[in-house]
Amino acid sequence: MSSFPPYVRSVVATADPAAWPVGGQGFNECSFTSLANALNLLHGEPRFTKDEFIREAGLFFQPALGGTLPPLKALQLRRRGYGAHFGNLSHTNAERVLRGLIDRGVPVIVDMYPALQIGRLRLWGQHATVLVGYSLPYRDASGALREEYYLVDAQWPELGRFDLATNDIDRDGDGIPECYPGNRTLERHEFLRLWSSRNYCPVFRTPAEHDAWYRETMRRAAGLPLVGWVGQGLLLGSDDRLKDEA
Repeated sequence: MSSFPPYVRSVVATADPAAWPVGGQGFNECSFTSLANALNLLHGEPRFTKDEFIREAGLFFQPALGGTLPPLKALQLRRRGYGAHFGNLSHTNAERVLRGLIDRGVPVIVDMYPALQIGRLRLWGQHATVLVGYSLPYRDASGALREEYYLVDAQWPELGRFDLATNDIDRDGDGIPECYPGNRTLERHEFLRLWSSRNYCPVFRTPAEHDAWYRETMRRAAGLPLVGWVGQGLLLGSDDRLKDEA
């Protein structure tokens, strides 16, 4: 099995489909499917299914109302002994944070599409996906400069048609499709446009690994007046900022 192109950075080093135990979702099951996909990528085998997360959520899963509350992801991960939190990167260099996590081999659940907004208060995105890679700037066969992000999107290109090879394409013009991480490729500017919520949920193997990364890299801004730390975490995600931008 061929490797990814040299300009690709991915949480999984190989393009072998066996190393990508991920799958598609049912109607409005994106949060739970993304949890299972992220954990299975960490372990390199299909240990989890979306159905167990759905059962655990109980009444918090309402597909007719859009699914579930995005912050629930971190709670379900921590309950199983993984390191995670639901945060927001609106006030920092979000790309540096995401790329640093990918370089550590940490998949990140990101909520895509226009965020739910109340006045000037921006809440959650509409669709959970797993960010699994990015590219360094490179030129394709036509000479066009490209920079990309790679996702496992459980309903791409549409519900019921999940296929890991969907985003494999011939970029160098040799007539052979290159393999790319995940099943969906987004140009950098398109990814940033669709990821309007700036919410993220990194998935670490242990709480200790998560906490060490956070202490080393991030700082948490003070909560909003009258909302507080708990309310901010449930509504917006913690206001996370890179330490060296303080």
